Amino acid sequence: LVVIESIADNQQNQFQTEKYRRINAGMELEGEYKDGFCQSGLFSIVRKPNYAAEQAIWISFYIFSISASGEIFNWSSIGWILLVLLFQGSGALTEKLTLMKYKEYLEYQKRVPLYVPRFYGWPSRRRENSKKQN
Repeated sequence: LVVIESIADNQQNQFQTEKYRRINAGMELEGEYKDGFCQSGLFSIVRKPNYAAEQAIWISFYIFSISASGEIFNWSSIGWILLVLLFQGSGALTEKLTLMKYKEYLEYQKRVPLYVPRFYGWPSRRRENSKKQN
């Protein structure tokens, strides 16, 4: 899960670096660079892959604590609950800010889930189909 977080952070960094390189070079932006936000790689599966992985890490710690303590409700319950609530709040805030900044983000929200991947269809097919319908 830490690897997923790292990959997502690196993909976002590479995307932003390339987007601003193109802007500073005066190049015409196209595709996700024109939209302004990363929609490829892990970001084609969920909108916040690094947030999702971080939450999954803490939930995993909780599951291990059940095994270690033999109790479903134990001290680590507080940690994962508070962390998930924190990410729900910060995720909602960043979603709102991004939607205000990028007009294409609404379509991306319809196409790609926030934290939990859909297990049917592939994101790239959904994007191609949505563009064909427009």
